Amino acid sequence: MLRDRAAARGLSLEIEELQSASMRADAARPGMAVHVSTERDDDADVWDLFDDVAAQAGSDQRRIGLDHVLQGHRAKPGVGVPGDREPSLHVGPVPKRSLASGPTPWLSADGVSRPVVAVVDTGIGEHPWFDGAQVVIRDAQVDGRPIGTFTESEPAAARQPMTELAPYLGHGTFIAGIVHQVCPDAAILPVRVMYTDGEVREWDLVRSLERLLEYHLRGVAGTDGYAPVDVVVLAMGFQPETFDDDDYEGLLRGVLRDLRRAGVLVVASAGNDGREQPVFPAAWAPRVRRVDGRAEPLDPRDLRANYTPLLVVTASNPNGTLADFANDGPWVTTVRPGTNVHSTMPVTADGALEPRLIGENGRESVDPDDFTGGFATWSGTSFASPVLAGELAQRLLDGRVAGRSAGRVAAAWEAAHEATGLPIPY
Repeated sequence: MLRDRAAARGLSLEIEELQSASMRADAARPGMAVHVSTERDDDADVWDLFDDVAAQAGSDQRRIGLDHVLQGHRAKPGVGVPGDREPSLHVGPVPKRSLASGPTPWLSADGVSRPVVAVVDTGIGEHPWFDGAQVVIRDAQVDGRPIGTFTESEPAAARQPMTELAPYLGHGTFIAGIVHQVCPDAAILPVRVMYTDGEVREWDLVRSLERLLEYHLRGVAGTDGYAPVDVVVLAMGFQPETFDDDDYEGLLRGVLRDLRRAGVLVVASAGNDGREQPVFPAAWAPRVRRVDGRAEPLDPRDLRANYTPLLVVTASNPNGTLADFANDGPWVTTVRPGTNVHSTMPVTADGALEPRLIGENGRESVDPDDFTGGFATWSGTSFASPVLAGELAQRLLDGRVAGRSAGRVAAAWEAAHEATGLPIPY
């Protein structure tokens, strides 16, 4: 019937069902996307058809809503604007692992399960820290398909001509480098969902997270080729249509809850708008007050013993003050360094810009978009969240090495409590 109504309005309509993770113990969560297309200058009433969709959804439908576009947290207008990436040089030692490599990236030689940190972002590019060292779980798949929207082998091309580097190129690689510096023994799982313009449709993100959940559940079950996932980093978000949407029960919130129920810690960045208005999915976190660096829940009932907490991170300056660009509010769990952070960039990243000054005998100023040295400084709450993710991974690993045998959710709560001060619910 919807197709007939769309055709009557001169609209092209495509219906797509959500493929839920098959290994979830509970019933499949229903989900459907209705893609409507029209010519740019067509005056067809898409919103009228949208009302038809809502009317036919049935009384059991929690909410019909727009497919939000999530954007990686980088430079947004606000009180301040985070500094853009700049080439830098790493002069210290390479992060050293304490556990010898084993048969897979997520198992050490003596059988200890390494913490797996999933970076849901732009992918992880070429870098000496990651290539051939079993640090990154490359080409992970579920039933022959990539977990993310894209495969890792796809070129990191921008939608616009590459006259200069795309704004988010290297974003995921930079995040991975921070995780590796904080917890060298972690295995990092790239889930590429974004173009290098830093955008992803909510529907595409949900489908990727469902596949990530399936990958995790198979790993917990011991299926060959799959690893349990311990931490997910989400450095992206969207502004709601209204600021009353904290009770939005859409598919994205549902799959994040399912990941948390399966023992996965979700770490989200707060955003770079320099204000207190909520950004989702971060604003679905429990409301807290921060006292001496520790998070105290405003309502202890928001914390559930059978779910890991959704943790939200905002950014501080090198001197410990809150960064001018950093979002903050009662939905922000904790603060970590996020200004002028030093981390990895793909060694293939070299744009069209040239040094401003070229002198005699090979002297020149810094080429502003030549990252072939493999490192950069960058600012944003995107780069504060992997600091916490690495801390959580290290605490989980310490528990495993010590032989503590708590369940996945309980162990995740222990790590979250130690890192943020959130009390463990019982």
